[in-house]
Amino acid sequence: MRVALVNPNRYLEPPVIPLGLEYVAHYLEREGHEAGVIDLTFAADPAGALGKALESFAPEVVGFSLRNVDSSLYFDNVFFLEEAAGLIAACRDLCDAKVIVGGSALLAGPREVADYVGCDFTVYGPGEKALPALLGYLERGASPPRLLDGWSYAFDRDEVPARGRWIDYTPYLERRGVVGFATQTGCTAACSFCVEACLPWRARTPGAVVDEIAALKEMGCGELHLCDSEFNQDLDTAKELLRRMARAELGISWSLYLKPLPHDEKLFHLLAAAGASSLTLSVDSRSLYGGAYDLLDLQSAIFLAQREGIGVAVDLLVGFPGETREELRDVFDFFRGVRPETVGVNAWIRIFKYTGLGVDMRAGRPATGIIEGDDPDYVRPVYYSWMTLEDCRELIAGDELFRIEGLERRSNYERLC
Repeated sequence: MRVALVNPNRYLEPPVIPLGLEYVAHYLEREGHEAGVIDLTFAADPAGALGKALESFAPEVVGFSLRNVDSSLYFDNVFFLEEAAGLIAACRDLCDAKVIVGGSALLAGPREVADYVGCDFTVYGPGEKALPALLGYLERGASPPRLLDGWSYAFDRDEVPARGRWIDYTPYLERRGVVGFATQTGCTAACSFCVEACLPWRARTPGAVVDEIAALKEMGCGELHLCDSEFNQDLDTAKELLRRMARAELGISWSLYLKPLPHDEKLFHLLAAAGASSLTLSVDSRSLYGGAYDLLDLQSAIFLAQREGIGVAVDLLVGFPGETREELRDVFDFFRGVRPETVGVNAWIRIFKYTGLGVDMRAGRPATGIIEGDDPDYVRPVYYSWMTLEDCRELIAGDELFRIEGLERRSNYERLC
């Protein structure tokens, strides 16, 4: 079948190369379909550009990749689905193709997001094998389920997707974008606020990852960003990949996200040997005080990384129901003492319908704090907070180590440059 894959993500701070869309296009062609990519990121007239591309390609199916529902930040929040819904409506006016939606935005609620944007079908989870399976339904004249579970169609661990064929990286790189790669899908953690919590975890083989990175380096892409949820889901898996990367002498510099645990000294030594130049530690005060890790674990991770010459940013989420200002003061004072390179503070928690926190919030409002937003499906932004901006600034106490997320549009890898 002729399938047009559309990237409607036009957020430019910084612009993000649509990695998942590249992977899906590769798998479609591998399965005998004809894939074309319509990248609207830099289009001055996205609806007009979409119309011209659809007229030229004449697809039987149009797939929209929705990366995020919104920017997830309280300050300067940008809601993405309204424009996406408008483009899908325009697509229906322009052609008779079936419209399929996929992407990580569906983690906010697959049926809710599908209803909001008005698509025919959705692929919830990895689309590499699921989208060809859905096309098989259409080719047979059968009726696919409106929601197809991509987690039940595991990708091929040894596959090396072609890169740079469907997307022109040049305008992205000229505007602060960085080329991404992935080593795994899913997440083993159970963070109460996160839409990725407890998703099925599956890692690619080290050889496939190394071959993909080598191809990117051959294309001139030597600065990369890892697109995994967290790299150290499994310590042995992470170390084996890093050994293979180091032996390959890829000559790259890359950034990644880590959980505070698991880690050990060897992990950071191997990260440095494999070219990792910076990392972001994902820290939330509920996990910190709930026993998932403690301040000594954070101190160890920061010290070991910095000893290997790896810059450390911290994403710090605070302000959960039941916390006290005194507890948070201890956390801020801790980071003031151990001094990672930067700490991004978010004290306004985005609530999603099906996360643990979202379920709790829908069951009963917390005794303290406020909830802002009135969407019962939590597709449009809904936030919880018991802190004000002034409260947060008081905890920061003028220390330039800390940044309040949303007050500036800079990514962690930019802050660490």
